[in-house]
Amino acid sequence: MPAIVVDGRTTPLLHVSQLAAALGVAAPDAWPAGRLAIETVPVLESWLDSVRTLDFELLTTPTPSRGRSLRNLTVNVFHPFELLPAAWVTSAFPWEPERDDEQEALLTSAADVVAFAERALAEWMGFVRTEGSALDARDPLVSSPRGEVYFSALVDSQLRHARFHHDQLVDFLRNRGITDPR
Repeated sequence: MPAIVVDGRTTPLLHVSQLAAALGVAAPDAWPAGRLAIETVPVLESWLDSVRTLDFELLTTPTPSRGRSLRNLTVNVFHPFELLPAAWVTSAFPWEPERDDEQEALLTSAADVVAFAERALAEWMGFVRTEGSALDARDPLVSSPRGEVYFSALVDSQLRHARFHHDQLVDFLRNRGITDPR
């Protein structure tokens, strides 16, 4: 995670709004959480479509993303979405990406990786469908190990995070001659 040091104080950053606050400038306007939540679904579905077709050997091959495997990146992308529904309710987002390897170790086959991502996506989509417009009506301030952000900013940061790693996934597969894993 990126961080900024201002007046000797280090602030870890989940979202650009934290950077703006640390620098004492206005944060850019955020999209409503409901719209952002809907925007996440095609990215996550595309990721899942890709990993469904891969064998465990390819899922555990190191990628140019700091040597992380697609299995690790799948956990890193989908686990935060498992935590977002509770974050909206409790105002706490306990994601610690440096601990993703604990979840990753439980995924010992390609089927396990796919099942993990399918479950996380199904739960997230269920939450998005159930809460719908309520996500736009209530935007709680959420605390995390990396500071406080509004729920809409948290969804925005996870959407950007998922898109970034999705691009890495596509590039990794393309470099192996896999242009459409389905």
